[in-house]
Amino acid sequence: MTLKKCIWCLKSYPEITFNKRAHTIPKSLGGQNYNKNVCDNCNEYFGNRNSHNGKYSIEEALKETFIITRKRLLSSKQVIKRKVGRFKSKFFEVKVKNGKYSLTIKSSFRFEKGFQNELARAFKRGLYKVYLEELNRQKGMGQEEKYNIIRDFARYDIGDLPVFYFDRKIGAFIMFDRESETPFLFFDRMKYLIKSEKFDEIEFLGHVFGFPVTQFNQKDLEIYFKETKKLKTEFFRGFVKIEKLTDIDLTLSLMND
Repeated sequence: MTLKKCIWCLKSYPEITFNKRAHTIPKSLGGQNYNKNVCDNCNEYFGNRNSHNGKYSIEEALKETFIITRKRLLSSKQVIKRKVGRFKSKFFEVKVKNGKYSLTIKSSFRFEKGFQNELARAFKRGLYKVYLEELNRQKGMGQEEKYNIIRDFARYDIGDLPVFYFDRKIGAFIMFDRESETPFLFFDRMKYLIKSEKFDEIEFLGHVFGFPVTQFNQKDLEIYFKETKKLKTEFFRGFVKIEKLTDIDLTLSLMND
């Protein structure tokens, strides 16, 4: 009999327990799927603000990044609204009236470099958390040694991994039925998304990100840049390496077009 093994700490039962449901996408964002191979300790780590900086958890940083976009999508006339993951933000207040929205930035959200860098790092760790847990849930992958750089960064805060954000130039994008209510990660979603041995790209609530999934060198990075630019010329203006959370179009402003 094969013992259940956690994809993060790589420990097995009964050294660790698997009693709690580990949502791959935060429940506060409407996430409904969970991974059975995340132990209770690692699950608690990502949701506990004391595991990060005492101000917000890794999952909260992830939620805050997408919460405005999700609110706008839920408020559109094309979406049948349900009470799944109600809007509650530490940093923003969004009001919708007659199909138009207004955004207020709370004083807790600051634009100074230190705050932005720390929040961006927490977000990147959260994005990798979603990626590895969904990869494992959907494809049974994730415990291989090649993913150790993701484990080190996302779970143990060791080193740094780049995440690239792609700036859309076309306002239309495909959403599945009820996707904004209960978001999920769909791999190989669009033809313009790169998937290679060392890099992967995902689209989530209209936002597109690319990142390394294993060890890479400068030549690997240059090849990836060349390939992804070629695929995205028609739909994207370019991309930026995320250093600050504001490098991401938090309001998905192309919806204004």
